[in-house]
Amino acid sequence: MTVESCIAFCDGAGYIFSGTEFAHCDSTIQVPSQPAALSDCNVACDGNSAETCGASNRMNIFTNGKPGPVIPQTLASGTWSYQGCFTDIVSGRTLGVPVNIPGGVTVESCTAACQSLGAFANAGVENGRECWCDNTVRAAAQRVSDNDCRQICDSNHNEYCGNANRIAVYHFSASGQPQAPPQCLNNDIGNFTMKAVYKDGVTPSVKLKVVVAEMVRGATWTVLSVRLGLSFY
Repeated sequence: MTVESCIAFCDGAGYIFSGTEFAHCDSTIQVPSQPAALSDCNVACDGNSAETCGASNRMNIFTNGKPGPVIPQTLASGTWSYQGCFTDIVSGRTLGVPVNIPGGVTVESCTAACQSLGAFANAGVENGRECWCDNTVRAAAQRVSDNDCRQICDSNHNEYCGNANRIAVYHFSASGQPQAPPQCLNNDIGNFTMKAVYKDGVTPSVKLKVVVAEMVRGATWTVLSVRLGLSFY
């Protein structure tokens, strides 16, 4: 290895930084790396003894000067906006619907998939290569620093795609602006008067009849029929 061969390899792979120690590439310098004295990098390169290639626990870092990766705040379509970096665990996913994307995960491909597969309101990228969709964000999820969501997307080195156990969440809205989470209705609607809001537990408690609303549309008319089901919850 030489400095030149390391730089050429990393640059050809689309990375911004190259480091000579055992030959490393990346598009961001990982925390908590700290600058060290240049004299600490004093081991000669195997391929060129006139050059130094880091040392034990020391790395010479070079950059091609290209802009670093970012967390997109609003996508070009204007309909998806960044909501933040959230915690995520296997036993209780922040967003519950995993999506496999041929060709790899980017912020754009994930949001597009969530919109087309089921018109989901939320999309999230995680661990550099995962895409998740859902209409709600799990209540137990905690918003954390955006710095926690700084793993580069495997399929786009110019973007971050969450991190391990960290998911970057985007929300869909026609205006591209964040929307408040849905709330339980607490007002009258037309000829229907609001009487009460019941709190129901995980186990069946308040029995409700199933009401199926069926919409039949024509060119200039709409018929809405309602029938009562026989099931109870």
